[in-house]
Amino acid sequence: MQEVIKMLRYNTGTDKKAFVDFKDRFDAVIFNATIVAYSGSAVADLVSVHKNQYIIDPQTHIMQHDIMAIMSKDKKTEQYVIKKSVRKYLENLPEKVLDTIEREKRYLNYQEIDAITGELVECVYSFETEFVNGFVKKKEYDKYLQYAQIGLEPRVVIAPYFMLKKDMSNESKELYMNLNRKCLQEFIAYNNEHKKLTVAAQLVIDKEVLSDVNLLRQIENTYALDGYDYIFLWINDFSSWEVKREEKEAFYNLVCLLNSKGKKPIMAYGGFDSILLCHRQMDARLFGVAQSVGYGEQRAITPVGGGLPVNKYYFGPTHRRIRFDEALYLLMEEEYFSDDKTNKEHAEDYYKNICNCPICREIIQDDIDNFRVYNESTPYLVKGKHGDIKRNRPTTEATLVAAYHFLYRKDIEWNSIEKEELKDLIDELIENYETYGTQKEINNIKEWCEIFAK
Repeated sequence: MQEVIKMLRYNTGTDKKAFVDFKDRFDAVIFNATIVAYSGSAVADLVSVHKNQYIIDPQTHIMQHDIMAIMSKDKKTEQYVIKKSVRKYLENLPEKVLDTIEREKRYLNYQEIDAITGELVECVYSFETEFVNGFVKKKEYDKYLQYAQIGLEPRVVIAPYFMLKKDMSNESKELYMNLNRKCLQEFIAYNNEHKKLTVAAQLVIDKEVLSDVNLLRQIENTYALDGYDYIFLWINDFSSWEVKREEKEAFYNLVCLLNSKGKKPIMAYGGFDSILLCHRQMDARLFGVAQSVGYGEQRAITPVGGGLPVNKYYFGPTHRRIRFDEALYLLMEEEYFSDDKTNKEHAEDYYKNICNCPICREIIQDDIDNFRVYNESTPYLVKGKHGDIKRNRPTTEATLVAAYHFLYRKDIEWNSIEKEELKDLIDELIENYETYGTQKEINNIKEWCEIFAK
């Protein structure tokens, strides 16, 4: 499965240890451009470890959004300013971008973006291929890399791209797809003149756009180009397991179309549904998935606040990250804490049926009651209108073991699609949902299997 790219998406500095420890189990680490701009030193550490296995998402869609999506309140002045990470990245793009957003307090329109595509392509290409090298040299990692005769280049470079929004008119969608084609063409040409790296496009759309009758025609007109291999797909807050049938079928048709044009689609954010679509026996086939340790496997394009932190646990049988109390309920329903067996016997059942990964073995050992380590928390105060409110947040250890457990589960999932027949995986998936899922979840999984695993 060399053409399939298994990716981890870097989120925060707390991910670093896990990313280093799992570097040999994944093909590449992917960074959002704003994180690279803001945390160049930390990114350089990981890039030096992952060598030619890094990718930078240029996030050029941020030029289109309401500016409040990229603003935060300054604690001193109480004024809204561009987030530091975003500002640092915008400083690496054409001057017109930051000027318009900061001085005129608005996003750029189509005509303004169209006028700077050449400069934008050069800036994005330079950022993806050169920005991190500056930090690598500053830390003198480059001396080791030269000694080891290892170059430092991204695994894939992604062309600038712009989003199709649900509230856009058909005319606007056509304009932005023309812009996507123009940027991709210019990016391919620029790459051919310079480093000749592997090029990818990126398609970013609202979930509702999937059902647009014009979408497949627009995609064919936009992306039927030579000179690039992969196309990243980012569909707003999308899980192909959870959407209605019409959207499942639309996603199936989208992937099939790209496959028919010789392109390799990759899910920019995806769960086990996306990993399963990388199986060689799938009709509508993906060629890579990115997942993050720090947040969900589906993601909103303009995220709202993250809410209060809670303990999460990746439940292997249903391939979902769920709250600890939900996981505990599922285990209790299946009598993993009953008096019928000893705690050691329950632990062995857990290893046989739920998870046998090294971190679970380390935590639970011979006592199923040790499962509670995943739920360890520490109290903190939240200031409310009527005084302080006491809340609990996961301890550092609980967060770390949950992250390692998640990564081991992802490794298990990738290994399963490489080694097992599709029919066996589908049968197991349905059986597990019939045991642990709600009726709605069972129906969704069976519907998905009807469409994707015929």
